[in-house]
Amino acid sequence: MFLNTYEQTPWAALKYMAAEANYGGRVTDPKDRRLISTILEDYYNAKVFKDSHKLSESGVYYIPPEGELSVYKDYIQTELPINDLTEIFGLHENADITSAINETNRLLENVLSLMPRVSGGGGKSQEEELQDLTKNILDKLPQPFDIADVARKHPIKKDESMNTVLQQELLRFNKLTINIRATLNNLIRAIKGEVVMSLDLEEVGNSMFDNRVPALWMKSSYPSLKPLGSYINDLIKRLEFMNKWVLDEAPNCFWISGFFFTQSFLTGIKQNHARKYVIPIDQIVFDFEVVSNPEKTDTSQKAPDGCYINGLYIEGCRWDSENEVLADSLPKVLFEPMPDIWMIPKKKSDMEEKHTYICPVYKTIERRGTLSTTGHSTNFVLDMNLTMQEQHDSKFWTKRGVAMITQLNE
Repeated sequence: MFLNTYEQTPWAALKYMAAEANYGGRVTDPKDRRLISTILEDYYNAKVFKDSHKLSESGVYYIPPEGELSVYKDYIQTELPINDLTEIFGLHENADITSAINETNRLLENVLSLMPRVSGGGGKSQEEELQDLTKNILDKLPQPFDIADVARKHPIKKDESMNTVLQQELLRFNKLTINIRATLNNLIRAIKGEVVMSLDLEEVGNSMFDNRVPALWMKSSYPSLKPLGSYINDLIKRLEFMNKWVLDEAPNCFWISGFFFTQSFLTGIKQNHARKYVIPIDQIVFDFEVVSNPEKTDTSQKAPDGCYINGLYIEGCRWDSENEVLADSLPKVLFEPMPDIWMIPKKKSDMEEKHTYICPVYKTIERRGTLSTTGHSTNFVLDMNLTMQEQHDSKFWTKRGVAMITQLNE
């Protein structure tokens, strides 16, 4: 209708209908809709009417000149590569490696699920291995935090919202560790025949035997795609981070990956700033400064406003500390650790326009979650503005799939 009714092609209307109404209307994630709109801009524009218009840098993909059906068939059969190059999607060559790794992992997971559960010969049985593994985890797992004692050391104060954040985090970690400890103790008793082996306990045992985190734990856990061994090590590292905070005081540089519910931490930063400068909290947003030069900004000292954070990884590109901009990934390097970042609360009216890419931050590389009762996705953390090179715009990095992650799968 748009093409036949208007003398000039209404590109903006066409793109909106496809990206927002037709396809976009079925997409709930705003970052996915942004990507759909960005990709369609390559095809919904006046340049596509030019003969041999290139759709990628190499020129392998182009729009063939107008002709008979045989012209298009010949182009498809003789010139298009059998395996699609990553450039047609705007991705880096490393995306091929990521795709191959994901396919391999899915294959191995299926193979593992089909393996017999009974060992032969003189090896340990599944029950013996589970008992050893369970005892090993129980030995590593610390006791729950004493919330009353923490409340005395770090009382809730109007001028320090981080004390509230700390107590809320400890309650969540206590719920998780108590769940894990109770499940493991029941599993040992079930293996010994002291209690009935329920379906839930059997699923826990099978998951642990396959080096997977049991679904029963994930119901009270933070999002994670790590295997069982790495998950336990990560959990203990988080508990040690929290325990150090309890024993000493709030760190000057926060390990953002260690938080259970990161949004409460972000709100705490805004609350402190709002109360310090008497600004309505709904007028405060974050500005971000990547600490490329540690000599220039000392993150071992408390930030004058906001706070310093570390522990993030970036996927789809890397941070060029020398030029302080986003740059293309190095070959075969899928994830790059980010330098420390200074999160600076500011009034919306004081924010300056900069040449930046709005980079989403996720808890896991899966980049998707479920909507929680608080209105937040269980996986999405926040958007960060990162400086780009002048020759690139945000569309370039959007198609690259650039995002930051708080934890890897290892």
